[in-house]
Amino acid sequence: MKRCIKILIYICVFLCLTFILALTSLAAESLMTTDIVNFRTGPSLEADVMKTLSAGVNVEVLDHDPAGWSKVRTNGAVGYIRSDFLSVPLSVKSMPFKTTDIVNFRWAPSLDADIISTLADKTEVEVLEHDPAGWSQVKYSNSVGYIRSDLISIYNTDAGGSASVTSSNTSGSTSSVMWTNGNVNFRASPTTDSEVIKVLGINSSIQVLDHNSNGWSKVAHEGLTGYIRSDLLSENIVSTSGSTNGSTNGNVELLEWSVVKNMITYGALIPVIDVRTGMTYNIKCFSIGGHADVEPATKSDTDTHSQTHNGVKSWSARPVWVTIGGRTIAASLHGMPHDVSTIPDNGMNGHICLHFLGSTAGNSAESYKRDLQNAVQEAWNSR
Repeated sequence: MKRCIKILIYICVFLCLTFILALTSLAAESLMTTDIVNFRTGPSLEADVMKTLSAGVNVEVLDHDPAGWSKVRTNGAVGYIRSDFLSVPLSVKSMPFKTTDIVNFRWAPSLDADIISTLADKTEVEVLEHDPAGWSQVKYSNSVGYIRSDLISIYNTDAGGSASVTSSNTSGSTSSVMWTNGNVNFRASPTTDSEVIKVLGINSSIQVLDHNSNGWSKVAHEGLTGYIRSDLLSENIVSTSGSTNGSTNGNVELLEWSVVKNMITYGALIPVIDVRTGMTYNIKCFSIGGHADVEPATKSDTDTHSQTHNGVKSWSARPVWVTIGGRTIAASLHGMPHDVSTIPDNGMNGHICLHFLGSTAGNSAESYKRDLQNAVQEAWNSR
């Protein structure tokens, strides 16, 4: 009998020690916030809010009650967070990520936020904060912004050094960029009876995931995947009325403004290709300073330039390729006519600004300057 009691005591002691060790292990772990959450001075909704944490923040857990509150430490401060707002973290900062489709890289975690640039499929990004159910804060080409988390994925590097994206959204076919040769239906499946996702205009740039020259091509456009009849796609930009030089032949250069400004001839036609849409038009330069002051050459050119900005006058920069002295150069153009103009019959009241790598802006706002240079980089990266 005494022997049985001793065994029971040993078992109880063992279980207690196991329980204590489990609590100790949990107290030392790191969890991640799953949403925007208040970091409070005490375990109560009435306690003062020290600060608000965004989704995807890793915190050190000191005491954890799954059904109530957790005592945590973040940036040296100790406080409380409701436990239902915490989850096992994904150590994303040490993991390589790539986009799994053509994606918009935005200034803020919202579909309404301005687009910094559009990234191609399989573009590598550095993930700073990750919310698997929402948006990820990422760094790309020295810019920090946001991408929808379902459009990026961890990729693995095999022994040979090549990388593969771990996502069901990738295609086994080699992708390439093509342009629509007219107004085309972008459909949900490869049949004329299928739902039309959207109608794309002529010279819309799309990424071809799987191409069947005699039938339909599976394509990606602005983060969406669908199908377009293959006979409505072209390998080169189609010439449109009032435009010249509809192709760059891949010879796009990234040149400093200090070099470009010595290449420009006042009043000469400068062919422009809007990188995101493939639309083409001509401009003329009438002044050179920290950047080039330009105007659309004709009313038709003004109309095309306006279309690239969706008919909205905006300081937002567009990535463009311009041809000067037979060389095609990465640049950016905004869509806000202002101040003086020199061409009376082109339909634009004012002029617009053409920027290159290292050019300067009259507007002192840092966000505006950054937008212009990011667009130049996007034009270069899209070559």
